Amino acid sequence: MRFKQQNSQRELPELEITPMLNVMLVVLAFFVAVAANLAEEGEHLMVRLPQEAEALEIEPPEADSDSPEEPEFLQVVLQEGGALLVNDRPLEKAQLLEQLPGYLQQSPQRQVYLQVSGDVPYQTVIETLTALKGIGGDRVSLVIGSGENR
Repeated sequence: MRFKQQNSQRELPELEITPMLNVMLVVLAFFVAVAANLAEEGEHLMVRLPQEAEALEIEPPEADSDSPEEPEFLQVVLQEGGALLVNDRPLEKAQLLEQLPGYLQQSPQRQVYLQVSGDVPYQTVIETLTALKGIGGDRVSLVIGSGENR
């Protein structure tokens, strides 16, 4: 029994590389053009600065009397043992949580900053911050650092 071999197996497949070479030449030309432009920009950066005669006299805008009011903030200091100082006055946590909605409702500019003083357990800080955020939402922030340079 003899098998008939097909002619297609004897023929070597042709590999068409012309489209690939065309793409590679285009990419190479692109990189050469970009490299040439980058090299030129590094040596000569042309910036036209206004001359003294061309300079316009621009007056700073005057402060409007209708400008939004300065943000007010309530400083809450959490001390060791869980004691709270609100604007340097001792206050119980329950009292603070009771009075905080009224404080925040008086103005949308009012903010609450919680500052931790001393060695306060992390859990206490998180509980206090969570309780404050539950009332004040995004208007309550945790102060990191000493808070003296605000």
